[in-house]
Amino acid sequence: MVVVLVTIVLVAVAIYASVLFFQRSFEERITKAKSSIEEILDSPLEEELAEVKKMTLSGDSLSGFEAVEHSYYALVNQQLPEISEHLNKLQAELEHYRFWKINGELKQNEARSAKAKQQYEQLKLELAEIEQTAEIHKKAIGELKEEYQKIRKTLLAKNFSYGPSIDELEKELATLEKDFDEYSKVTEEGDYAKSSELLEKLKQQTRLLKIALKKLPPIYRNLKNIFPEQLQELKAGYSKLQTEKYGFKKDLAKHLEAIEQKCKENEANLKQADVPKAEALDQQIADMIDEAYDIMENEYNARLKVTRQEKHLADFIEHAKHQEKELLIELDRLSQNYTLNHNEMEEAHALNEQLKKIAKRFTAYMQAKSKDVIIYSEVLNQQTADLEALKKIEFKQKELGESVADLFEEEKEAQAAVQGFDNDIHRLKREIEILNLPGLPNDYIEYFFKVGREIESLDQDLNKIQIDMEQIARDLINTQSDLDVLAQKTQEIIDSSTLTEAMLQYSNRYRTRYPEVASAYAHAVELFNKNYDYMGALDVISEALETVEPGCYKRIENDYKAGNNRREVI
Repeated sequence: MVVVLVTIVLVAVAIYASVLFFQRSFEERITKAKSSIEEILDSPLEEELAEVKKMTLSGDSLSGFEAVEHSYYALVNQQLPEISEHLNKLQAELEHYRFWKINGELKQNEARSAKAKQQYEQLKLELAEIEQTAEIHKKAIGELKEEYQKIRKTLLAKNFSYGPSIDELEKELATLEKDFDEYSKVTEEGDYAKSSELLEKLKQQTRLLKIALKKLPPIYRNLKNIFPEQLQELKAGYSKLQTEKYGFKKDLAKHLEAIEQKCKENEANLKQADVPKAEALDQQIADMIDEAYDIMENEYNARLKVTRQEKHLADFIEHAKHQEKELLIELDRLSQNYTLNHNEMEEAHALNEQLKKIAKRFTAYMQAKSKDVIIYSEVLNQQTADLEALKKIEFKQKELGESVADLFEEEKEAQAAVQGFDNDIHRLKREIEILNLPGLPNDYIEYFFKVGREIESLDQDLNKIQIDMEQIARDLINTQSDLDVLAQKTQEIIDSSTLTEAMLQYSNRYRTRYPEVASAYAHAVELFNKNYDYMGALDVISEALETVEPGCYKRIENDYKAGNNRREVI
């Protein structure tokens, strides 16, 4: 029973607490919504509307203001009172605890309050914009008026600086003042929407007129003073250079005429006060004048350089021709005794032809410079190229001369080498003959004679009327290699035959006791005396002796290498 009572009490407390919570929560929301409405009603916007209404407005500006005013009063006199009255009813119904009904209606009123607040803020912005626009145009009238006075003062004080542009500039200023009067009138009437369009137009016109006032005087000064002086100077310079036989890549007479025509065209642009065209053509004229100066200066400087290097080029040509003559004589002399394998003569003749062309061009220039019109920049370019070509010719002449200068020394060295080969092959022959062998292997004999023929062929080649030193150099290398092989083969025969005789002599102590040694002895003697196979004979007798006395061959070989005579071998 107690538990039931406690439960009932707890439930009652919970219900009471919930009621209090919802009541307080809704009360706070209603109060907040009312505060938002009061904030709008207490705002100074109505006073601002009254102040703006005192202003003279017309046209779209007046329509805009009336729309703002109508919307404001509709808001404060109709929408806000309705929302406020509904909120009072909801607050009264809180006493009856109709929370679910109150919640739905309160949400609708909160949304209407938020929308009203948003509408109010938008009206504030629109009204502020009307006030700001009015202020901008009032300020603009003063500023523009001041600008026009400055422009008029400038035109009056400096009309001589504008030349043919002055009439058009004054016309534009008059148009500007007329448009300004219309703008002032529309602004005074309060049609700020239309004034804004006129203001942008006036600002653009003023900006363009100020640019013209700034840019036209220097263009007129160029056309009146600078360009004529420069043209007069260019014509005088051109006439003087013509009398001095200067030539030009470009027709300067036509170029100067074109500049004069461009000046006339720009006079028309100035008369129209067409700043973009006048400015562009002014730059074009300046560039054309600079080009004319550059052309004449370039030819003048080119002539100075050409004149300064005349003697140097003449001396260089003569020196190269002398060198070429000496080279051709030397090559011709050497070609009678030696074969020239690298087109030395052809290259030398090609250099000679190149020299002739350079000399011919230089001679033609020297003959023409006193009587013909000459484009010195072209002459300078050609002579610069010729000087570079002469450097390369001299280098090639030196290279060709050095490539054949050592042929005689190479011939002497080759003769000494062949004589050395002959001495070496005779020495090898004597070394073999001293051994008094029964004969020599066929392959050795063939190789010996092959090397002999090579040495003989080299000797014959060196005694020809015209020697091919390049081929001889290759043959020397091959013959030296073959001679080295022959020396190796000869040494092998000497070593193997001498050691075989020593081993045969040493085998006498074992022949009677060891039949295999006796058999090997007989076989070795046959190979030695009949087949001349000294290596084979040494292998046979050595192998037999090693079976009865291991190490004997190595000992006898060491004694031989140490210089012992085979007669001392026991």
